[in-house]
Amino acid sequence: MKKFFIVGGTGFIGSNLLSVLSKENYQVYVLVRSEEKAKKLPSFCKAILGDPTQKGEWQKKLNEADITINFAGQNIFGRWNKEYKKLILESRIKSTENVINSLKEGALLVNASAIGYYGNKGNTLVTEDSLPGDDFLAKVCIEWEKKALEAKERGGRVIITRFGIVLGNGGMLSKILPLFKWGLGGTLGRGNQWFSWIHIEDLVSAILFLIENEKEGVYNLTSPKPVTNKEFTKTLGKILKRPTLLPVPIFAIKLLFGDLAKAITSSVKVYPKRLLELGFSFKFDNIESALRNLIEKTI
Repeated sequence: MKKFFIVGGTGFIGSNLLSVLSKENYQVYVLVRSEEKAKKLPSFCKAILGDPTQKGEWQKKLNEADITINFAGQNIFGRWNKEYKKLILESRIKSTENVINSLKEGALLVNASAIGYYGNKGNTLVTEDSLPGDDFLAKVCIEWEKKALEAKERGGRVIITRFGIVLGNGGMLSKILPLFKWGLGGTLGRGNQWFSWIHIEDLVSAILFLIENEKEGVYNLTSPKPVTNKEFTKTLGKILKRPTLLPVPIFAIKLLFGDLAKAITSSVKVYPKRLLELGFSFKFDNIESALRNLIEKTI
């Protein structure tokens, strides 16, 4: 029986992954920071107490795992200042360093990254072969991936998963739905920036697909059909039967989010080339079917 060790398993993506793993014949260990979080885990999981940014006894249990999945990292959705940016980077680097130093030889590391790696690419179609950007998030992803790939030097295998905007029962969608339901949803600026997204079910399925097929390397985890911010906004308004007439001015986004505004309004049109070449099939490959499925679950 294969042993999974999950770092960052209590968040939005991790909890959805656990829900699927509960139906499989695996031993699953989840690193948690507190007894309180441990109590919220599904009964089939074994909670391991520890902080991924700090060395500890938890590393001995990780050393037993065949497959480690690392989602750890400070949430980027805060008001960026010098200290917060430092936290975003260091939380990812330190936790990943502690993870790779604990892997047994031959183990697989699945390490999260993000399409922020590519920076602002305008209307250019981006694949895994495209060059990285040079903004803050791109530099974070570059350093994060570089650290994760050091596991190969220890005899491990590595899968880097560059997440698009994940749509599901948490994350971005849960934050903006109330505004749209009140009729206050609108495009960000002109709305012509590209929005590369993925349904949470497809994200989890893609991760397990790569694991089960014993793959390595870098993969974009996004729908093959990215949309513009305007198309996303209109589709969500249509499904909710609410107006989406008032655009959100860029200056207002800058006031609210500071430097994060650049990331929120950037344009990156991502294509999951390597995933499709392997024959992965998306359950939700267009934005309307994805949003309808998710909104039906919230009503």
